[in-house]
Amino acid sequence: MYKKILVAFDGSEASKHALDHAVSIADLMKAEVHIISVVPKVMMPVFPDEGFGAAPVTAAQDLGDYQDRMKTIYGKSLEEAMDDITGHYPELVVKTQLMEGRPSSTIVDEAENNDMDLIVIGSRGLGGITGWILGSTSRRVVESCTKPVLIIK
Repeated sequence: MYKKILVAFDGSEASKHALDHAVSIADLMKAEVHIISVVPKVMMPVFPDEGFGAAPVTAAQDLGDYQDRMKTIYGKSLEEAMDDITGHYPELVVKTQLMEGRPSSTIVDEAENNDMDLIVIGSRGLGGITGWILGSTSRRVVESCTKPVLIIK
């Protein structure tokens, strides 16, 4: 039934549970697992009433450094997940991809463009504001994707 399963992964507990479910399904069905980690783009707020160039140049540089740190963190989580899966399921075909962008649209685009049969995603992601964002991400994926979506709590 499923040949290619896309899993949204951010290293949170919910995404780890989603990955566990996806791997179990893939193992039973001899399907491929495609793990995608999407690092949200960090945006600098613009306050129009403060005039052009009101934000210090260092703020933009700090955002770039923050984005790089986020990519490193997501990348390490992705590597650890891959190592764990290949250690327990050496026969399973697993592919990973680290991307930047809006998580919901990136996940949907990857599923649609690569003929995925199923998307598996956690209901919530990392804590705090990021957790709220991934909560809305899973909702947006369900609302905008034509592929079956399995949401894991």
